[in-house]
Amino acid sequence: HYAPKKKVIIGNITQLLKDYPPYAVGIISLQTPFPSVAPERQLILSAQGDLAEAAQCLFFAFRLMDKLPVQYILTELVPDTGLGRAINDRLRRAAAQ
Repeated sequence: HYAPKKKVIIGNITQLLKDYPPYAVGIISLQTPFPSVAPERQLILSAQGDLAEAAQCLFFAFRLMDKLPVQYILTELVPDTGLGRAINDRLRRAAAQ
């Protein structure tokens, strides 16, 4: 289980962006890009919403965010069915660090 060094905050990313300045955050989202944050500070887990693809990309996404000059990693839960449960569990564990 890889735990990122940066603080992980789970929630509605659009709402979270009201509380955290764009220069201080990296974003890991399932499908949605956020125009207020530089594209190089975002990682889309699966443009098609494929949970298997998202699961494969998750730890890469955490490692990438750790290399970026950001303070916080904003992320969202994925649909909580099937493989989504495992992804959400990993996200929650990372946020609890």
